[in-house]
Amino acid sequence: MSAAAQKPAQEVALPTATLDKYKAAAGVVESVVKQLISKATEGANILELCLEGDKLIEEGVKPLYNKVKGTPKGVAFPTTVSVNNVLQHFSPVPSDKEGAAQTLKKDDVVKVVVGAHIDGYPVVSGETFIVGASSPITGTRANLLQAAYQAGEIALRAVKPGVRNWEVTEAVKGLLKEYEASGVKGVEGVLSHQFTQNNLEAKKGLVAFPTAAQRSDSDNAYTFEEGDVYGLNIIVTDGERTPKAADTSRTTIFSKTQSTYLLKMKTSRATFSELSQKAGSFPFNLRIMEDETRARMGVRECVQHNLVRGYDVSTTEKAENLAAQVFLTFTVTKTGAARLSAAPSFYSADKVQSDVQVSDAIKETLARPLKPKAQKKKKEAAK
Repeated sequence: MSAAAQKPAQEVALPTATLDKYKAAAGVVESVVKQLISKATEGANILELCLEGDKLIEEGVKPLYNKVKGTPKGVAFPTTVSVNNVLQHFSPVPSDKEGAAQTLKKDDVVKVVVGAHIDGYPVVSGETFIVGASSPITGTRANLLQAAYQAGEIALRAVKPGVRNWEVTEAVKGLLKEYEASGVKGVEGVLSHQFTQNNLEAKKGLVAFPTAAQRSDSDNAYTFEEGDVYGLNIIVTDGERTPKAADTSRTTIFSKTQSTYLLKMKTSRATFSELSQKAGSFPFNLRIMEDETRARMGVRECVQHNLVRGYDVSTTEKAENLAAQVFLTFTVTKTGAARLSAAPSFYSADKVQSDVQVSDAIKETLARPLKPKAQKKKKEAAK
């Protein structure tokens, strides 16, 4: 019998040492999200919050896993702070004068996302909160926050080994039907991925609200397996389902691909050389570059030839619309999904009082614990 076969099934799926690294990264992420929410008061500068988030991640992982020299650890996804109709990926650079000067206002709907990794095992977490919110939160803001939160919870409860990714999509779709009358709907086309070591975009995909093209893609059908780790990105809005075409000039987050190409421009070659040295396998913000303005020029050719890909800043079609988001990281166990990222800390049923009352069937599902209670073994009857 092989050594692997002698191990318990759970360890073969996700070794304890690996799970511990995910959990350590998750602890750092949870702490940073809570700190950022506490700092995101009226008048807070968004650029400073993003810088603070990345700094806190680096400080949080620094004392961890130092017994093995050189264990890589740090930011798995740059801190983003996306406000109101901005759906995701807003993390400004100093040269963007307008973005760098943007501050938070009372009642802003803020989506914060951060990510950390230890030894390449990443955890990304995101949630939505209201700046200076008076309690209870009601109206459209409450509907959005509750819908995003419940969609994430429904999705987690639909995950089990052997279940296909589209079954989770259907569960989320069923939840959002309950919100149709309120005008809340899912933002289409936001693709989530399986996480593996040094990779936030492994082969298996998961999409809460698919476009027609994603629906018809036969290659985008997978089965959950014990030991899988996934990120799940859910965004809801009171605007249109389809985001406005992205303004790529505001893209600040990029990641390297596996493609190769001989760059023509000197600036592009210098940029790619620098980011290859400074950025590992995970996405990075242009702020890490020595000359951010030159890097922005150089990265264009890199994107054109697929050496790097950008995480574009997306918005709703209309500026007056709002959006809420949750980003969860979970692993698949024998009995279902287990959280790696913490549950949203801002949301609570007391604080957020939506006028949408979901069906009893949905309530029953939401009330079900993720981890089933252990069944007591029946004592054998005396013979």
